[in-house]
Amino acid sequence: MNLESVQAIWKQDSQNRWYWNENGINVTGWKLIQEKWYFFYNNGIMASGWLKEGDKWYYLNTTGEMRTGWFKDVDGKWYHLSSSGSMNIGWLKDSNEKWYYLSDSGAMVTGWIILDGNKYYLEPNGEMATGKITIDGKEYDFGESGALTEGDSSVNDPSLDKEESIPDGSVVEEIRKKAYVITESSPLNMRLQPSSDSKIVTTIPKNSEVTVIGKENNGFYKVEYNNKTGYASSKWISFDKPEANNGNNNENSSGNTNITLGSIRTTGPEKNNIHYYSDDNIFYKVKLSPPFTNSSGKPIVGNCTWYAYGRIWEMTGHIPYDAGFTGNGYEWWNANIRSGKYKYGQTPKKGALAVWKSSLPNSGGCGHVAIIEKIENNKIYISESSWHGSYFNYREIYNTDHLYGYIYLDEPNF
Repeated sequence: MNLESVQAIWKQDSQNRWYWNENGINVTGWKLIQEKWYFFYNNGIMASGWLKEGDKWYYLNTTGEMRTGWFKDVDGKWYHLSSSGSMNIGWLKDSNEKWYYLSDSGAMVTGWIILDGNKYYLEPNGEMATGKITIDGKEYDFGESGALTEGDSSVNDPSLDKEESIPDGSVVEEIRKKAYVITESSPLNMRLQPSSDSKIVTTIPKNSEVTVIGKENNGFYKVEYNNKTGYASSKWISFDKPEANNGNNNENSSGNTNITLGSIRTTGPEKNNIHYYSDDNIFYKVKLSPPFTNSSGKPIVGNCTWYAYGRIWEMTGHIPYDAGFTGNGYEWWNANIRSGKYKYGQTPKKGALAVWKSSLPNSGGCGHVAIIEKIENNKIYISESSWHGSYFNYREIYNTDHLYGYIYLDEPNF
């Protein structure tokens, strides 16, 4: 019997990214290497940090090894990962026979919580309190189950009823206030739970009036809007009514276009398409796009940032004012990180923005940006424009060696 031996080695590229290569082919997906689990993206790059696969979250340390058990992240919060590596949420009974509660974001909860009408207290180390204990000088009885005993006279203590915020965003006695959405252009997401990873219930337009219920929790307010209740980022909620803006931003206009939301673009935009040919496209406004001329007096044939800016507006229905997408293409990656507008990563997805570094050959140090229009048969197709002589291209992606990664335009952080 002839058995072929597998030649497997670690490889590192010029960007200090690691690959696991078997018989000349970079491995993708999960891989068990020397009794440690690793994950490799579709482009072969080894993953590190938080990783979402399907509806589960995993954490891989800086050397790529999948973590299990308790660990403290750089945000200072404790998380627990199962023996299979997936992040735990909800109630958890640890090997020490103690109960803990992990929020929808996975972070270990401490302090008071109310779940299914029952009140619990989690010690500073996360352990669920049982029996009689003293909290802030007052005695409470949680019995064997951990639920505060009915009829406990301490339940009506003002320090709990009116002041304690709890992880699910409600309070024992809810205080309601009028507030307003102050996003710069995009609507605000209302989520099922106080986490940017939670399901989106609905969206709330800019300047809309909402009702805030209770106190801020984990960077979110519990809000009511149009008979729906959920959680919205406190960053974009103000208790002061915004001043009226009579300017015409056309932020929800579709203009004259043959491309509808969700459709792919395989041909260049027409001259009557306001996403590209209006002052609401900042690159058109400052004359860094067709049909203007450059500093040498030559016609500008194309511009990747002009096109991508317009395409983002065209796809999402909103002008990307608040993402920081200005300047050269390579600058958009860190601009998005600073603004916190969109999620990003190394996995290509339809509708994502691909961003290249300034080291991209023939980019003149400006990098590049393009839109992923389609993924089919493991091939990635992009639409783009180029300052160096191309009005529009629809083609398979190229040269990912100098790629920062992908910005997910359909996954805003708020």
